[in-house]
Amino acid sequence: MIVMLVVLAITMAINVPIAVSLGLGGIAYLVAKGQTDLLSIVAPRMFAGMNSFELLAIPMFVLSGDIMYQGRVSKALVDLARVFVGRIKGGMSAVTTLACMFFGAVSGSGPATASAIGSVVAPDMKEEGYPPEYTAAVISASGPLGALIPPSIMMVTFGATTNTSVGKLLLGGVGAGVLFGAFTMIHSWWTCGKRGFGVVRREKLTLRGILRAFREAAWALVTPLIILGGIYGGIFTPTEAAAVSVAYSLFLVLVVYRSVKLRDLPALLARSAETAAGVMFVVGAVAVFGWVLTREQIPQMLARAAIEHNLSQLTLLVIINIAFLIAGMFMNGSAAILLLMPVFMPIVSAMKIDPVFLGVMVVANLCIGMMTPPVALSLYVACRITKAQMSGAIRETIPFVFVQVVALAVLVLCPPIATYLPALLFGK
Repeated sequence: MIVMLVVLAITMAINVPIAVSLGLGGIAYLVAKGQTDLLSIVAPRMFAGMNSFELLAIPMFVLSGDIMYQGRVSKALVDLARVFVGRIKGGMSAVTTLACMFFGAVSGSGPATASAIGSVVAPDMKEEGYPPEYTAAVISASGPLGALIPPSIMMVTFGATTNTSVGKLLLGGVGAGVLFGAFTMIHSWWTCGKRGFGVVRREKLTLRGILRAFREAAWALVTPLIILGGIYGGIFTPTEAAAVSVAYSLFLVLVVYRSVKLRDLPALLARSAETAAGVMFVVGAVAVFGWVLTREQIPQMLARAAIEHNLSQLTLLVIINIAFLIAGMFMNGSAAILLLMPVFMPIVSAMKIDPVFLGVMVVANLCIGMMTPPVALSLYVACRITKAQMSGAIRETIPFVFVQVVALAVLVLCPPIATYLPALLFGK
């Protein structure tokens, strides 16, 4: 076991892809045990880990998000957000956050949300005098909300990994997404007021303007209603909902907005397939890693230790949060879930922590990781869009990190934020 962890640590330290690192760690374990005859089971274990109907939702949601990104969907959602919060001081900062929440309801991916919305708002924020580093910070803090608001690829990953209801997890993300979005917008409003960023727009808020914005965005806003309504209405499963979202996304961009041509689809499909394949490769490699953990009974040993030392639920949640905050700084969210949850889940089950609340908390935690270096995919996307210096953008992002950590603490101390809606619709 120690050999496997050493190999895993060394390969990750030299930037070997996480999936390859996990696979090499599993092979090193078998070699160190002198059980090379078992090497033949590595490939079947990887396939078995990927061969899941629930996990089929991941490539579907990836494709749906890519299709939406290519369309005019982001512009319509930014215009809708502008109607509600565009007239306050620093309004474009709040518009960015609210638009990311809207786009998250059709995307399921944090980096895709940051890219789609950031490319629309960045020119306007530059025109209004926002420093590019601050603009990048706002985009990097708001984009990850797309992974928290349903549908969410990370929620699907958590549900499949821990055998938790994906439908309940998706619904639980609503309350947490609103909480994180509200904290982010309040901080933006305070910062912009203090530093004099942005322009206060004097246009009147009219019913005609509201209706026009809703009409433009209505087709996109129907997406989460179809997905969540179908799941909770018992019409289709989360995986089937992902397939429906692909069909509806194609209808939007090909027929309604006409922003994608048929000749663009092969390249779009290839890009989505590449992204989804990377995620599924990690899933397969983690299956080998999980098999080793189970064989050595590591999760069971940790669960017994937690019970014997009388750890409280709050103490355990703090430990889990610290582990995921660190993991989120070095790997993508789905990989962190696949790697750590097989270790923590037996302890969580023994201490009777609600898995829906835990899943929402973990995904919220990993959203923070998307803007914290060295990985910080959301921050890198934002800097590329705004042409901001990375060092300056990191300084501007730090306050947002602290604000969202406070929001995470509120979520931990008040679980009904995540569990109330699932309990209301599904019962306890």
